[in-house]
Amino acid sequence: MKRHILLASLLLLPALGSAAEDGRYQAVVLHSAGASSTTGSLSPKVFILDTRDGHLWTWEQNARVRRQKGGLSFGNVLTYQGKLKVGSHPGQVISESK
Repeated sequence: MKRHILLASLLLLPALGSAAEDGRYQAVVLHSAGASSTTGSLSPKVFILDTRDGHLWTWEQNARVRRQKGGLSFGNVLTYQGKLKVGSHPGQVISESK
C-alpha cells in the first residue's frame, strides 16, 4: 500500500510542481474534532482550494470505498466539493444543504 502511494506521489510531482509554482493550489490538513495537530490520524483528510478558479476538493486516505464488483474496502478518495460563489455582502449564506 505504501509503495502505491509513494509511486503515485512521484508520478504526480512534475504536474503539481508547475501548478504549485504560482501558488494556485492550496492544501490544508483537516484534523478530527478534538485531535491534536501533532498526533497522527488513521484517516487523514485534506482540503484543496484552486485559488485561481475557486474549485474545492477534499482528499481522504483510508476511506471506505465501494468497489465495482461489489463489497467495501479502504482506499484513497478525491471528492469534488463544488465551486466558490461570490456574495453581495459579508455574512450572506451562498449555499445551504439539508
